[in-house]
Amino acid sequence: MRSATLLAGLTLLAVTSCARAPDKPVFNAARAVDAIRAGDVEWNADYKSGDAGKVVTHFAPDAIVMLPGQTPLSGLEAIRAGIAKAMDDPAFSLTFNSDKVDVAASGDLAVSRGGFTLKGTDPTSKAVTATAGSFVTVYKPQPDGSWKAVWDIATPGTATTAK
Repeated sequence: MRSATLLAGLTLLAVTSCARAPDKPVFNAARAVDAIRAGDVEWNADYKSGDAGKVVTHFAPDAIVMLPGQTPLSGLEAIRAGIAKAMDDPAFSLTFNSDKVDVAASGDLAVSRGGFTLKGTDPTSKAVTATAGSFVTVYKPQPDGSWKAVWDIATPGTATTAK
């Protein structure tokens, strides 16, 4: 009796071990890169619109923005306030372009890097200046399938006077 129970248990274990797991969709890194690049186009348009609410939709709820000489902005409300303050400057504009987008094979992380140009009024001299620089943005996929920035880090190059 005992051996029959053991044999039944082993048979059940063997059958359940061989049961096929449901198919998981294959992650498509190229599709993720395309989505991030399309998001960059929309993000640039949102900066051009002057609407901080539109710009902040590109960030995950727990995002952090790190800019030189400033305290990191953590969370959507802080990021929205920082962007709105910058946009209060009539000379403000920001454009960027990702030169490279890499997506982890696991599909749980992506990184873009590229260059940006920021224009604004210098608070000291009151002159409109342009700063070129580089950025790195880390993205994570969201439950709705979109990719949102979780870390956005910028470093300036040489500042030039806007013409």
